[in-house]
Order: sequence, then C-alpha cells, then structure tokens
Amino acid sequence: MALVACYVLFFSIPKLILSLLQINFLKQERVKSPYILESNAFLKAADYAIVRERISVANILVDMLLISFWILFGLSALDSVLELSPLVKSVAFVLCFLVVGALANLPFEAYQTLVVDKKFGFAKGGVKLFILDSLKSFGLLLVVGGILILIFSWIILEVQFWEMYVFIFGVVLIVGVNFLYPILIAPMFNKFTPLENVELNDKIDALLKCVGFQSKGVFVMDASKRDGRLNAYFAGLGRAKRVILFDTLLNKIPHSSILAVLGHELGHFKHYDIYKMMVLVLGFFGALLFVVANLPESLFLSANVERNVHTLIVFLLLLSAPIGFYFMLLVNWQSCQNEFAADKFGASLTSAESLANALLVLVKENNSFPLAHPLYMRFFYSHPPLMARLMALGCENLANCANKSQEV
Repeated sequence: MALVACYVLFFSIPKLILSLLQINFLKQERVKSPYILESNAFLKAADYAIVRERISVANILVDMLLISFWILFGLSALDSVLELSPLVKSVAFVLCFLVVGALANLPFEAYQTLVVDKKFGFAKGGVKLFILDSLKSFGLLLVVGGILILIFSWIILEVQFWEMYVFIFGVVLIVGVNFLYPILIAPMFNKFTPLENVELNDKIDALLKCVGFQSKGVFVMDASKRDGRLNAYFAGLGRAKRVILFDTLLNKIPHSSILAVLGHELGHFKHYDIYKMMVLVLGFFGALLFVVANLPESLFLSANVERNVHTLIVFLLLLSAPIGFYFMLLVNWQSCQNEFAADKFGASLTSAESLANALLVLVKENNSFPLAHPLYMRFFYSHPPLMARLMALGCENLANCANKSQEV
C-alpha cells in the first residue's frame, strides 16, 4: 500500500494537476485576443488542445488504477499462476504488463484518432488503417519486444554486475534503433518515395552541401493517408541519414519556407543535438540502472515479488515512469534550448521571415496552440510555443511579423 501511495502522490497526482492547470489556462486564453493566429484558427487550436488534455486526464486515472492493481494484486496473482522457469517468468511478467497497458490505452488512441482528429479535420485513414497500425504495433511489441526482454532478463538473472552489461546493451540498442529506423521501422507504417520535384530537390541539395550534410536522399512520406498534419525531419545516423518531407507539407508552404524548416533541422545536425540528447538519456538510463541494482530487499517484498526475477518489471513499473517524469524537466529544457539555436541557424541559412512563415503555417495546420501554462510547458514541451520562437527570431511586433511572413 505504501508503494501505491508513493506512486500516486509523486507521479499520478502531479500529472493530473498539470493537466488541469493546462485545461484552465487554455480556457482563459481562449477568450483573449487571438495573438498571432487568426481568430478561427486560434479558437480551433484551443479547443483541440482542451479535448486532448481531457483525454490525457482520463488516461492518467486509468494508469493510476492499473498501477495500483499490479502492485496490490496483479504481480502476486500472476506469480502464483505462472509455474515457469525464472527466465520465462521474467519475460512473461514484463510482456503481460506491457500488453495490458497497451490494451488499456487503445480506447484512448482510438477515440483520439477516429473521433477527435476526424472532428478537427486531421484523420484521413479510418478504422481499417487504425486497426492495421495497431496490429503492427502489437506485433512489434510481442516479437521484437519479447526478444529484447528475453535478452535483458537473461543478463539480469545470469550475469554478475548485470547493470553494467544491461547499460552496454541499451547503448547498442538505442544507437541501432536510430540507425535502422528510416530503413526498417518507418517503412512498416508509411511509404517513402524520392522527391520528384527537381527544382526543390536541387535547392535542398544545395542547402545540404552548404553545411556538409550527406544523406541517402530526399524522400516524401505519405503522411496524408493518416491525417493532414505538416512536418519535415531528418532520420537516421551515419550513412543511413535521410531527409523526410511530409507530402502534406509540399502544397502548403513555399519552397523558401520548406528550405527554412530544413535549415532548422540542419541546425540540429550542425550542433550535434541528437548526440547530446542521446548522452543525456543514456546518462539517466545508467543512473536508473544503478538505483535498481541497489534497491533494498524490503521494496521487492512489499510488492510481493522476487529480486532478479522481477527486477525488470520493478524497473518499468515503479521507477522508470515516475523518475523519468521529473527527469523530463531537464530533457525538455535542453531540447527547447536546442530548438531556439536551430531556429537561429535555419534563419541564417534562409531568412527569419521564411522560417516565421513556415512556423505560422505549421502551427495553424497542425492546430497547435501558440501558448501553454509555464509549469505544464516545463514538463511536457520539447519545443517552445510559437510565440516564444517568433520573439527569439527577432519578431518583436508579432502581428507585423505575421503579416510580413504571409507576403513572402
């Protein structure tokens, strides 16, 4: 019971309070002047953010109930039912925990995708695509996740100083996923085709050469089959790097703004941001492993589980999410600093007006509200809100900047 109380007090309730603060903030800001967006877009973005946050509140409550169930009854009940070897039991425990969590989250994802996103003009795919995506995700969880859990569990059970070897394997895994994502993982969900617009392709190639960025090419992703959101990004590491443009982006903003968005992404490349963030996350991963390896026996007894056999489930259940929640304060702060620096770099390659225009269109088309409650933003925003980014670009008179940007 003490574990449940700690989890709820230091994780569930703070998340719930932040969501309620954000909802109240959005309601208050909704009736004020529309700032940088036109009135209809401003109201639509506020309404969309409020609905999403209400779904998050419901999700937090269900998560709190699930965690309470696992700690008070589920772990011990599952342990008594599974008469298996320690290794198989460890894998079964973690898979059960992850699958039940995914199934509990599925109704929220379905409501968000099939009801809310469709209402606000995003969702294009429908029920069939949602089911197909869900089946693919569950397949990856069971097959790939099962193999990885098996490896982690074997190391914990069989290897002395297991935390060191789990960390090494985690480093290899994270680097490998980043390297293979654009080649193996992303194509499972979307189709990627080489950019056919020769003029734009030449402009992008010139921009890439300007900063010494080598990639496997510029690809267009069929994002429109799911929704109408706009985006562009670089994916992969080393020689596997690719430039990815959403097909929804190409018809919404001019070439100058597309180049500004890519210039922003090149800023991340030039500043080694992906590697900085990987070091930060891996540092947290290593510290968390050290904590788990040195947990007192009393903690395992209070949860009615065995050390080693259930170490991985304790890592996932009791520590990674709650501690990670507060660790995100540091991650998001660093990420926001990276975004400001990348904006500055992208503006230097093209112009502040072109980047401002791109940001305005992205925010409008993606229904992103340009403001957020300060405390909520610290915990959940990896990118600064639109207002802060435009001000950092030197647009002190935001309305004039918006008007000027629309003329580019």
